[in-house]
Amino acid sequence: MTISPSDTAIFVSTQTAALLTGKSIRTIHNWLGNTEIAGKDVPAGRIPGGAAKKIDLVSLAEHIPLTLTDTRVAWIIQADAGQPEAMKMVGLSFHEVDNYPLAVAWFEAAAKKGEADAMDLLSWHYINGSGVKKNIPVGVLWLAKAAELGLPTALIKLQQLGFDVGPVPLKEGVAFSPTDVHLHKKAGAKE
Repeated sequence: MTISPSDTAIFVSTQTAALLTGKSIRTIHNWLGNTEIAGKDVPAGRIPGGAAKKIDLVSLAEHIPLTLTDTRVAWIIQADAGQPEAMKMVGLSFHEVDNYPLAVAWFEAAAKKGEADAMDLLSWHYINGSGVKKNIPVGVLWLAKAAELGLPTALIKLQQLGFDVGPVPLKEGVAFSPTDVHLHKKAGAKE
C-alpha cells in the first residue's frame, strides 16, 4: 500500500526529510516557508529559539523518489528515531530502485552508527563508484570496519583482496580458510 494524503500525519525530522529527498535541509526549510510541504514546530531546548521543525511525510511524498509502502514508512519512522538497522533498510529501498546516491547517504548514516551490513554495502558503493565518487581506499576502510565487527561476508571479501584475516567463522562452527578451499569444522564444534 502506498501512502496517500488521507493517511494519518507522520512527522519526521528535517534531516530525515533531506535524506529522503536528496535535498539540503535549507531546501526543506524553503519548501516549508513556501507551504510546498507541511510541518510543525516541536520543542527543542538545545536549538536557538527552543523549537525544531518536523516535516509531514505525506506532504513530502511527492519529493521522495521512492514509493512509500507501509513497510518503508515503518522503516523511515524507525530510522528517524535513530535505529541503524532501519536506516540500512531505507538505504536498501533506494538501492532497489537504482537511486544509488540516496542509498549511499542512508548506508553511511547506518554505518556511522555501527551497522556492519551497511558498512559492507557502503564499501561496495565506494569501490565501484556507484552513487558516490569511486574511492577504493575508503571502500576498503568500510569493509575493514565491517570485518572488525565480525561480518563474515566482509571477512571473505578482504580475503579475496589478499588480506590475511584468518579463518572466517560461519554458522554452526563451520569456518572458511582461503588456504583450505573446502569448508571444515572449527576445532571444538559439535558434529
